[in-house]
Amino acid sequence: MKILRYTALVSCLSICMPVLAENQYLQQQLEPILIGESHSIERQQIHSPEMTVATYKANNFERVWDNAKYAKQALNLIAQAELEGLSPNDYHFDTLMALINEIDKRGADAVKAQFDVLMTDAVMTYAKHLIRGKVNPKQLAATWNYEQFDVSPDAAAASLLKHVKSKSLDKGLENLKPVLPHYKRLKDALVFYRELDATGELPDFALQNKVLKPGESDPAVPLLRQKLKRLKYFEGSNSDATDYNDELVAAVKRFQNAHQVADDGVIGNATLKLLNKDYSEYVDDILVNLERIRWVDNTLTERFLVVNIAGYLLYLFEDNKLKWQTNVVVGRNYTKTPIFKGQMSYIVMNPTWTVPRSISGGIIKKMKENPNYLNEKDFVVVDSRRNPVDSESIDWPNASRKNFPYWFVQQPSENNSLGQIKFMFPNKYSIYLHDTPAKSLFQQDQRAFSHGCVRVDDPFTLAEKILETSDNWSRSEIDDAIAAKETKKVSLSKPLDVLLMYWTVAGNDEGLQFYTDVYNRDGALLKALTTPLANNTI
Repeated sequence: MKILRYTALVSCLSICMPVLAENQYLQQQLEPILIGESHSIERQQIHSPEMTVATYKANNFERVWDNAKYAKQALNLIAQAELEGLSPNDYHFDTLMALINEIDKRGADAVKAQFDVLMTDAVMTYAKHLIRGKVNPKQLAATWNYEQFDVSPDAAAASLLKHVKSKSLDKGLENLKPVLPHYKRLKDALVFYRELDATGELPDFALQNKVLKPGESDPAVPLLRQKLKRLKYFEGSNSDATDYNDELVAAVKRFQNAHQVADDGVIGNATLKLLNKDYSEYVDDILVNLERIRWVDNTLTERFLVVNIAGYLLYLFEDNKLKWQTNVVVGRNYTKTPIFKGQMSYIVMNPTWTVPRSISGGIIKKMKENPNYLNEKDFVVVDSRRNPVDSESIDWPNASRKNFPYWFVQQPSENNSLGQIKFMFPNKYSIYLHDTPAKSLFQQDQRAFSHGCVRVDDPFTLAEKILETSDNWSRSEIDDAIAAKETKKVSLSKPLDVLLMYWTVAGNDEGLQFYTDVYNRDGALLKALTTPLANNTI
């Protein structure tokens, strides 16, 4: 059957393709791809066979890169993949350079055909990675449900041929890159840290004593000054002075703030470790976060929320610009907040809270310790049909999560674990954004304390920003509804996309912020991203 299919396709090629010597070489390169076989040229695997075939069909099986001068310009664009945090050799760069040098020397038609097909595959694969990332995120996170940007082979072929004809491939590729300002900041930082890495590391910084406080002195202070100056947190001059003065303390505070440690200017173990972080580690951090932006940028709407789980922050974006942000608390490492996309459709003011079965054992334990616990915390007990159950009729000493047939429901109040407002984007993980009575947790630098839901530091301003745009709610109307202490559901006339993301490096107008990889997700992504494409199974 396969032989018959091959014969039919080759016959078709013989009819469709001009019988010219030069194109016979091109035909030899395309035939295996046309019949769906894996194909390599100069040991380079063709990564985007459908797009490559579509391109030659649309070009009447003629060479695409017959203008050698422009082909070299296009190769320079492939070289610039490095600036996006991608590897040019995933796009056959070294092989293409060798082939084009051979063409310059010998001009052989067979080599021209090899170059042509590989170059087409290179541009198509690079374009695909720019628009949706190199690594398939579904292979890394089972909860990932973002729709991957769909690339039509025929549309991609038409676009490539148009840009080659008009010599505008640079603009075409530029238009595929993420537009979030965050992406550009990370790219600039990638250049900066790569240059630092190329200059070599400074010696590790060690203190004479365990802690260095403002106003003290230490022989390591000159090295501290050098490190901070290289990283652009200190603008003064290098010197051999060993006093830890105000100017240097201010620089350390800026460094601490950017790395999410207490910005008190006191150098202890945490700050010391960060000061000795290798430049190459910064580069790796930035690479994985550039890729994460590519995963979602082309699916963004004009107005959306991003919860950065690693940064414990919620962002409101409008027209791809950051308009507002607030702190959040996310899931513990063993109750991770999942990564997925949802659509907020309504808000509930003065919500009730039905305690999930998985944590109802904690309430039962509290009742055994304090029989008045339910009353103190405004809980009622209901059966599976939501009928009230007299708590005094329950055999609490012998109750357990496994044999307890009822549900705990917390009534609207200041004690309610969801606070006074929640934001619903229905999903199979039962995750939502909500207020909380535990406000003190927002003062901590590391805020992974929840069972998976996202607690919002300033939920009322968030409600105001969501409702004022399309539903004409004022802040005073929101405050009045909350003060009424009655449960009220407000449906959004225009649902809002909510993206639960995981960015361990993020940028704002003040510079980059580096966050702890609290769920240990960076390593797996870095490995997949830096594995050569031919060997990458993700």
